[in-house]
Amino acid sequence: MSTNRFADTVSKLSKLQPWDVPTNADVQDHIVALYNQVHGNGGEAFAERESRYLNRLIIDDKKKWNVTSLSVFLAYVDLAVKDLTLEPGAQAMCYLLNRSTKLKDGHGKDYWENRAYIAITGYGEILMRQRAGQIRHCDSPTVVYAGDEFSYKEVDGRKHVTYGLNINHDSGKPIACFMKITRIDGTVDYAIILPEGWRRLQAYSDKQNGDYKNALYTSGEGGSIDPGFLIAKCVKHAFKSYPKLPIGKGMVMEADLPEEEQMPDYYSMGGGVGVVAPDAPQEPQRPESFAEPADHSEGVTVDPSAEGDSFDDGTF
Repeated sequence: MSTNRFADTVSKLSKLQPWDVPTNADVQDHIVALYNQVHGNGGEAFAERESRYLNRLIIDDKKKWNVTSLSVFLAYVDLAVKDLTLEPGAQAMCYLLNRSTKLKDGHGKDYWENRAYIAITGYGEILMRQRAGQIRHCDSPTVVYAGDEFSYKEVDGRKHVTYGLNINHDSGKPIACFMKITRIDGTVDYAIILPEGWRRLQAYSDKQNGDYKNALYTSGEGGSIDPGFLIAKCVKHAFKSYPKLPIGKGMVMEADLPEEEQMPDYYSMGGGVGVVAPDAPQEPQRPESFAEPADHSEGVTVDPSAEGDSFDDGTF
């Protein structure tokens, strides 16, 4: 992309309010052409659907989403290149994140700029790893309770899980959550989170959030962790040992975010804070999601295909 084209793009976007970017005719034409170039067809339907999700969120809270128009554009571009959706649901693929980003001006002085990003959830990461040819399928995560039969061992570098449901188990005492992952070569892997794992995450979350503790760690039966929240944690941390996925400038992986910067909860129980002024020397704010985490209760299987790199030719 030439310097002149990039400058022309920035100039055009600077004249738009962030909530006008998703529905701008030039932006729409660019997204449609980009989507079709990467995926072959379907750009019109993609742009019509995703522009509504983006516009609805930003226009509903203009003060909070006082982000740069360029960041909204870059997030939209990456959403099209990766062919993800902002559709809300129990297992959302991604959501819009509002972050203050530390930058330096021409004199080397630090300042903060409020930007929008696409945050990819664990479910979106599963889809992307399938497309990248790393995995074939993920079963739905299973919460294990006291009284269930459960064992986990590793033999010759391979993980083995034995599980048996006891219908009389103690639903107030979750003892594990696991998810079976089938690799592209047919071998099996497991993602497992145990009580010490989610207690460590809870302690870190409590420390970072102070009085704004995440209630989902204790909102389950008998004060235990919420089962749906536990499942989301298991999915989100499932691929820590897998190769990094390529993502664009307008995206972040939720699994790479600090605990306090991840989507507060999947059930609209959390909240965010106000907008940080661009020149205010403050720490980045906690994001708030507009989407609840499309339902893939039977697992997710996609024919693997190569995932293209994110790019932008700098023109509408």
